[in-house]
Amino acid sequence: MSRSASIVVTVLLAGAVAIPNAVSAQFTEDSRRLGFHLGMSGVGSAAAIGVQGEIAYNDRISIGAWIDTWSYGESYAVLGSTTSWNTRYVSFAGTGAYHFPVESNPKLDPFLGVAVGYFVVSSSASGTTGATYTGSGSRLFLGGHGGIRYFFKPNMAGVALLGVGASYLTVGMDFGLGGP
Repeated sequence: MSRSASIVVTVLLAGAVAIPNAVSAQFTEDSRRLGFHLGMSGVGSAAAIGVQGEIAYNDRISIGAWIDTWSYGESYAVLGSTTSWNTRYVSFAGTGAYHFPVESNPKLDPFLGVAVGYFVVSSSASGTTGATYTGSGSRLFLGGHGGIRYFFKPNMAGVALLGVGASYLTVGMDFGLGGP
C-alpha cells in the first residue's frame, strides 16, 4: 500500500473512532451500503483499490458487487539497455454473503460470502532497443471471503475481509444509503 493511501485510511478510521455516538446498527433487511477499500491483491505485489456495494436480499443474506484495479511492473538496466514492463488488472465481481447476528454487540456485523468475477488483464513491455510488447487476456474467477463490519455510526462502518479471489486482505469503509 502506498504511503498516501495508508495516510488516507488512517485519517478516516481515526476520525470515525473519535466520533462519539451510540450505535445500534447491524445488517437488516433494509441495509444498503456503498464503500471503498484497499486490498492486497492475490496477483502481483501491488495494493488494489476499489469500490463495493451491497443490498439486503432479506435479514441475513446480501447481494452486491465490487470493482478493483491494481498494477505492478519493473524497470531494469543490463549492459546499457533499459527494459520496462507493466501489468494492469481490473476485476469485476458479483457477491453474496450470509450475515451472522451478534446480539451482545450491535456494532458488529460478521459475514461469510462468495464472489464470481472476471479479471481483465493487460501487459506491456518496452526497451531502449526498440522492442515493444503489448498483450491482454481475461478470465473468470470464483472466490470466497469472511469479514466483519464495525459500525462507528449507524451509517458509517469500517470493514475488513479475508478471502480468495481478487484480494486476500482488504480494509475499507462502508456508508449506508438510507436504512441501517
